[in-house]
Amino acid sequence: MGTEHGPQTAGSDERNAARLNARRAQILDAATSVFARLGYHGSRMDDIVQASGLSKGAIYWYFKSKEEIAVELVRQLLHDEEQSLAGESATEGDAAARLSAMAEDFSRSLQENPARAPLALELLSLGQRIPAIKKHFTDYHETYVALLSDLLRAASGEAASKRQIKAGALALAAMVDGWALHEALIATPSGHRDGLGEAVGILVAGLRSQG
Repeated sequence: MGTEHGPQTAGSDERNAARLNARRAQILDAATSVFARLGYHGSRMDDIVQASGLSKGAIYWYFKSKEEIAVELVRQLLHDEEQSLAGESATEGDAAARLSAMAEDFSRSLQENPARAPLALELLSLGQRIPAIKKHFTDYHETYVALLSDLLRAASGEAASKRQIKAGALALAAMVDGWALHEALIATPSGHRDGLGEAVGILVAGLRSQG
């Protein structure tokens, strides 16, 4: 009997898990739309309920508060970024060219999706008062800087010291954050997609000159 019902139970569990994940994704997509339109502080759970098309009870079954939704959105955002960066860093080829391409891809994505930068910055700013968001960002930042350090070390031809590489990685991370802030706040976006990539090239050239 147990062997007969085992596969059915496993299949049922998988279907239930898929349904739960789909509902969570539906809620998070609705919250993304609401936060992008109204801002985190200007939105209410009722707005997310309406945008999701689900009942209020269904929303609260998955998330007890707007804050919980924001924490999950940040976790998901940073996880996706980390996966993307890991994939890019594993690509074969010249490290300097890969760094410039990553920067240009990031800049292009901000221009193609204008709501991305303002929403990400607003959610990440919540880390000042929501410890879970601060921890997600801190963990991501450590991984991000370590990855940039590896790429910069290879791009510099091992010419720069460990301290210089770490400083360069921190500077590059700040450049990327600053570019996102610029695109989010400037009324007329730069429209210069290659600017960040060019800045990365200048940084790499400086590290190479240390040899």
